[in-house]
Amino acid sequence: MKSLPETLPDETNVLHKMVLDYQSTVDQLQEKLTWYEEQFRLLQHKRFGTSSEKCPGQMELFNEAESILDSLKQDDSDPEETLSYQRKKPGRKPLSRDIPREVIRYELPEAERFCACGHALHEAGEDKSEQLEIIPAQIKVIEHIQIKYGCRTCENGIISAPKPAQPIPRSFASASLLAYIIVAKFMDSLPLYRQETIFKRLSVDLSRATLSNWVLKSAELLLPFYDRLHALLILQKILQADETTLNVIRDGRETKSKSYMWLYQSGGHESEHPIVLYDYQPTRAGAHAESFLRAFSGHLQVDGYAGYHALASDDCILVGCMAHARRKFDEALKALPKESRKNKMGLAQTIIPQQIQTRNQSNLIPN
Repeated sequence: MKSLPETLPDETNVLHKMVLDYQSTVDQLQEKLTWYEEQFRLLQHKRFGTSSEKCPGQMELFNEAESILDSLKQDDSDPEETLSYQRKKPGRKPLSRDIPREVIRYELPEAERFCACGHALHEAGEDKSEQLEIIPAQIKVIEHIQIKYGCRTCENGIISAPKPAQPIPRSFASASLLAYIIVAKFMDSLPLYRQETIFKRLSVDLSRATLSNWVLKSAELLLPFYDRLHALLILQKILQADETTLNVIRDGRETKSKSYMWLYQSGGHESEHPIVLYDYQPTRAGAHAESFLRAFSGHLQVDGYAGYHALASDDCILVGCMAHARRKFDEALKALPKESRKNKMGLAQTIIPQQIQTRNQSNLIPN
C-alpha cells in the first residue's frame, strides 16, 4: 500500500484524485482480505469439519408438489373430498416364494384322533408358520476317472475316455470354486487372506498365492466377455466416466508413482442391466480415456478434469456432473462467516416457497 506523503498539496483537484486513489487501494486490499478469510474458513472446515455436503432444507427443492397442495388446501368441511386412513398392520415381511421350500406336516397319531366323547376327529384347518434355514458352504471332491481301453490282439496303444475341458488345466479348481472366490473378493469385499482362513476352517489348505494365481487365470478366461461388453458399451448413447487413484506395489516402473483405475458405465436407464467396466492404467493421462472410448458417439458425463477434453467433438458431447457443480456452492457457503451462513440458508429456504407460489399464480403450474 502506498504511504502517505509528509505534506499534502494545496490544489483541490490533486487532493481529490489522491483520496480516490487511496480509496481504490483500500477497496482492493479489503477484497483480498475477505478472500483470504474465506479461504481460511474453508481450510479450517476441511481440516476439522465434517465432509458431508448436506445443508438443512436442501430437500425442500423437491417437494414442490406438496407445497402447492398445501397452499391450495381446501376447507376440511368440503363434502366432495373425503380422506380415509388405514392403519398398517404390524408384522414382518413375508419370505420370498422363490426360495426353495421344505414342507413339514405335524399330524396326530391315528390313536389320538378321537374325541373324549368317543367320536373320530376330522381336520378343521391348519396353522402355518415359516422359518428360514441356511445351509453353510459345502465342499466336496469330484473324482474324474477316465477309463483306459486297449486291444489284447494288436496291443497298439491305449485309448482313454475323454474328460470335459477344465477352466484351468492341471488345476483342481472347478468352475464353481473359481466363481465363489471371485464373487467373494470383488462383490463381498473378502480379501484373499480372509478367504484363506475360511477355507482352513473347512479343512482345505489354499494359500493366498494359489488363490491369486487362480484369480489371474480366471481374468484371462473372462477377457472375451470383457471385450464384448466393451463393444456394447461404445454403442450406448449416454456414458459416465471417472478415475480414481490405486495403490500398486509393483507394476514394472522403476520409480514409485500413483496408478489409476478408470471407470466407465452406461448412463441410460433404458437397459435393465447396465454395463460397468474398469480399466487399469499407470497414469491419469487423458489419452487412456480417448483410446478406451474411441468410436463412441453420444453424451459423456464427466467431472471437470481436463483429460477428458480431448474427447470433445461433434460426436462426443461432454456434459457436466451436477454433484461436482454443487460442491462449489457448498464450499462458497462454508467460506462465509457463521452469521452470514445462517442468513443465506434462511434466505434460500424463504425464496424457494415464494418462487413456487409465484409460478403457481402465474399459471406456470396447472392447478
